[in-house]
Amino acid sequence: TQISEVGSNTIRIGEQLDTVAKEKDRAEAIKELVAFYAELNEENTARLDALLEGGSEGMIKVAHTLRRLNTIVVDNQYSAPTETAAKRQIEMYSEQFEKTMLSNFVTAYRDGDIHNMSVAARTLDAFNGGVSVVKAYINQHPFFLSSMISQSQDSIAEASYQSLEGISDINHQPPPPDRWLAQLFADTRDMMFKDWGVISKVFPRPIDVMQQLLRRVFEQTIQSYLETLLTRADRQSKLAFLRVLASSHVETRKLVEDLQRFDAETVTPAVMVLESARRSGSVPQGLLDMPEIAQTSSAQFSRSRRPSRPTRPRGENAIDDGDDDGDDEDAARDRLGAARSGVSSAVAIAALIGRSEGDNAGVGLLHGFLTRCCDDLFDAYTAANTYMNVERQHLRDAFRQTLVPFVRARTERQASSSRGNALLGMFSSVTGGAAANITQQAVAAAAAVTGGGGGISPVSAGSDGSGSAIGEGTVTTATARMLLQVHAEAISRAIELENDGHAAASVASLTSLLLATLGDSYVFPALEDILEALQDLRQEPWLGIFAVIRTTNIVMRLLQTHFQRLLVPFVGTSSYVYRDMVAEKNQLMSRVELSLNLISNKLVGACTQWISGILAKQKKNDFRPADDDFSALEMGTLPCRQCTEYLYRVRSACTQHLGPENRDRVLTDIGNALHRMLMDHFRKYVVSVAGGLVLVKDVSKYREAIASFEIPILVEKFAVLQDISNIFVVQPTALKSLLEEATLARLDRPTLQGFVQMREDGRTSSLVRQFL
Repeated sequence: TQISEVGSNTIRIGEQLDTVAKEKDRAEAIKELVAFYAELNEENTARLDALLEGGSEGMIKVAHTLRRLNTIVVDNQYSAPTETAAKRQIEMYSEQFEKTMLSNFVTAYRDGDIHNMSVAARTLDAFNGGVSVVKAYINQHPFFLSSMISQSQDSIAEASYQSLEGISDINHQPPPPDRWLAQLFADTRDMMFKDWGVISKVFPRPIDVMQQLLRRVFEQTIQSYLETLLTRADRQSKLAFLRVLASSHVETRKLVEDLQRFDAETVTPAVMVLESARRSGSVPQGLLDMPEIAQTSSAQFSRSRRPSRPTRPRGENAIDDGDDDGDDEDAARDRLGAARSGVSSAVAIAALIGRSEGDNAGVGLLHGFLTRCCDDLFDAYTAANTYMNVERQHLRDAFRQTLVPFVRARTERQASSSRGNALLGMFSSVTGGAAANITQQAVAAAAAVTGGGGGISPVSAGSDGSGSAIGEGTVTTATARMLLQVHAEAISRAIELENDGHAAASVASLTSLLLATLGDSYVFPALEDILEALQDLRQEPWLGIFAVIRTTNIVMRLLQTHFQRLLVPFVGTSSYVYRDMVAEKNQLMSRVELSLNLISNKLVGACTQWISGILAKQKKNDFRPADDDFSALEMGTLPCRQCTEYLYRVRSACTQHLGPENRDRVLTDIGNALHRMLMDHFRKYVVSVAGGLVLVKDVSKYREAIASFEIPILVEKFAVLQDISNIFVVQPTALKSLLEEATLARLDRPTLQGFVQMREDGRTSSLVRQFL
């Protein structure tokens, strides 16, 4: 207990002595300051002049003294007239002192004398916080006096625009970023990497100098040129403005990311070293005595660029304070010794700040400042939906421009007096291609929309992707791809320029424009034209409609691929924005599917009607030829030849333009309809013996045409029809055995009687009459 009491008393006495010592030092400092004030009031500057001759320490003491004297003058601005001389003398001496130090700094700066620069900078920092010396350093910086920066911004932009080929052409890929802007950013990188070595050695607070230097670069140099560049682009076109804005933002973001990485790996660790050493009181004002860690060269930095890893939050103390406050000074000295040894910069910095080398790539002190600099550059162009309004207007104009050939062709076709000619104008030919290539071509087309490079493969305006040439007045993959390309480019700009909170909504807004244009302004008008043309049954159905059906299906697959590969990754799959986009896209695709089904059914009906019209041209004597007429026996009747030729064309068009399932469905419907028509057709004409041979030839040709469909059920039906045709060529004595064969025995008697009674000998031969 007595020992504790003695210890407590000793501590209390020590604290009291310490307080007395501090008060004594304070009193002596005040006494000295009063003496300086009195001397200056008498215009005596001898002591201050002597201190200035005493080297760097004397200059710093003068700086501190003048700063305190100026504070006294400000606090006593209503002092007695007798003190006016002191005030005037303090201001004059302070002004001269500042000019002298700035002159020394500028001279040393021009001579590359780091030591004298550091002395002047520390002195002025003690005098006025270093405001004037930092300003002098920035104003005299060669970066702001270089020939490129001093040129007229208009002349630079004019020269740069000569290299931006196709910037206003939606059919041209976006040009690379402005070359002068890219060079300016490269110079900025090099300048910041190199200047850190000087700033960290010269200025007591290097992080503040870096901030002011960066602010000057962004707010004056970069912003000035960027405004000139965007103004010129805006005068040219909306597309030019948007492309320059997006490419400039990309380049600026890359610059900021490089600077942030440099800050996290070099600047911030060095500043933490200085701060830790200052706390321990073991290091001078700057990093002048630590050359091993003051600078990471730009070449080293370029080689070490890699994605940053998350570190501790900025609010936490990044310096290892230790558990025992008494060990701070020893720990700082140990770290400083490690830094001055031969180890690498990264390891040295890690040693100084008490972190492992792997934690060296966190978020730096300038991270937020650099992000704000980037945002401030583009805020005038992106805030308050300014950018999105321009983007939406451009997208409408670009879609309208893309559809100009389609709209013009439709207008010209509608002005035509003949609807048949109008339908013919939709297509230039329906040739080439193969069913086996359809899926592969569709996939290749979809890959072209969202594949590498973000571009679209150039496609002829009149090609449907399979070798078939389709007119501009209907759906083509070339036009659809162009719409998707324009939309993809707009989406990439929106993702680049919009902040994360608005990007998804912006993507959805632009996608709604695409879906509305693709559906209401393009696909549905083209399909409506086809439906209208199919109403006229007097004209032969144009089989190129199958190409439109196929092309429209490919366009829908392209849209689905575009949606999955380009839009979903940026919107996500859990938000309400994604659900609304999917619902809108699915609604469009469902409407298109219903329209295509309707067109397909109408086309099958029109083909059937056309075949019926051909059969109606059959003459009564076609199956009762003259004895010397052998042409019909060799070639069949004219309606048969016309009908089979049409069937082959239908089969070719379906094979070329429809998938296997749709092809079989269409051909099955047409084959069944033909079978029903022929069953009725052959019961309308009296057939002679020679005519029976003609009829058998016709049926054989029909059977060959149907066999090319490669549909088993149709092949079977027309085999039965071939057997039925034999009724007209067998002798009356063999008729019974023919009708009792397995194939014909399955048919009902009234059907067989209808064919038997059309034999020419049906009313004269008793053997024939017995079957009636």
